[in-house]
Amino acid sequence: MTTTNSVPSSNLVQHQIKLEQTYSKNQLVPRIRSEFENCKEVNFAEHMVENGIPVPFGMDVLTQMAIHKRANLETMMGVMYRHFKDAQLTADMLVKCAEADLITYSTVRKEFIVIFTISEDVQADLDRFQFPLPLVIPPKELTDNKSNGYYVGKGSVILRQNHHDNDVCLDHLNRMNKVRFTINQDVSRMVKNRWKSLDRMKQGDTRQKFEQRKRAFEKYDRTAKDVMAFVMEESDVIHLTHNYDKRGRTYCIGYHVNYQGTEWNKAVIELADKETIDG
Repeated sequence: MTTTNSVPSSNLVQHQIKLEQTYSKNQLVPRIRSEFENCKEVNFAEHMVENGIPVPFGMDVLTQMAIHKRANLETMMGVMYRHFKDAQLTADMLVKCAEADLITYSTVRKEFIVIFTISEDVQADLDRFQFPLPLVIPPKELTDNKSNGYYVGKGSVILRQNHHDNDVCLDHLNRMNKVRFTINQDVSRMVKNRWKSLDRMKQGDTRQKFEQRKRAFEKYDRTAKDVMAFVMEESDVIHLTHNYDKRGRTYCIGYHVNYQGTEWNKAVIELADKETIDG
């Protein structure tokens, strides 16, 4: 299917809504948490109650470990502290989780190690869809600071936790959101993507951090090409949304598809409406 400059058909709008619902369903923490809450093989909630572990705390521990795979005490204390607002109680509960075999603690490496992970199929969906996809139709017009151009839910035109209701230039963002882009599939497949600091360890790096960075790149490279191919199957024209930061600078919103990313990211995105420049 192909988008045009005309008003999108109801079928295209419904298709866009379906894509956004796919993104919403694959938000990282809720999706992983639901895998443990609805697990048919193991009744995790019952096991937690039997071992004196509050179920919300235990589910969050399983979720965080499925994400991090390995985490030291300081990291887990930081992400789990909000449950009790008490450092000692948080530490004691983490010990209980280890004693109940929800996680493992290595006394040699002094870190928690994951026991229960999510399936490869779920992880593949998360890699592809946990970040907003480009739109296959023009974004909705921004009418206030709590609109984001998408057709499902609301957000903010101000990045991060800097939302306010003061005047910002929505007209500029609306103009940027209307720009039609396409993806050069030949470039995405044939030009090698690169990140800095992958050929050698940086000063102060540990071998573990260096290997993590290499794995992160490999996953991004694989999923970015996957997402680009998927998006272009949906439409040969895409739209990207834009936000302001707290200083008023304009940023393109997108993880896998973003013309403000690396040289490779910039190279694969082209204007859909091309013109010959004379003179």
